[in-house]
Amino acid sequence: MRAICLLFIVTLAAICTVADGKVNGTFVQKKSLHDVGVTLTSTGTWSFEKDRAFVWSTLKPVPSVFIATPTNYSFTVGGRTTSRRLDMKIENISQVFEMKEMKGVVDKVESDSVNPVFKADGIEIPSSMRVIFKNGDRLEISLKR
Repeated sequence: MRAICLLFIVTLAAICTVADGKVNGTFVQKKSLHDVGVTLTSTGTWSFEKDRAFVWSTLKPVPSVFIATPTNYSFTVGGRTTSRRLDMKIENISQVFEMKEMKGVVDKVESDSVNPVFKADGIEIPSSMRVIFKNGDRLEISLKR
């Protein structure tokens, strides 16, 4: 579970493209660690294809990949992959924090649905979001076209 949390060390700035029902972009993530007064930054790419997959690939500083399909999710870091059955649809980054594995560590998730970065066919990817963890850590995410 800690590895999933580390995957989303986030403030997200993205360049989005939409082609063939697929949306993708790049990101920069920042997570403020409350206990040690440190902010961690990472970069990578993300993509979403309705009814197929949501993929979050961190490239730096530690490469990792989170993939959610309609039935399963997997997380790969350091050559090790953890896979689990998924009991919900993941159609954007904010839903990752609603997974049962995250419920024990996440206190609150706020997202901006006024100006979504993508909205079509019942799918809405927020332009920004903030995650507050129960231990005081904070995560800021913003998407831009």
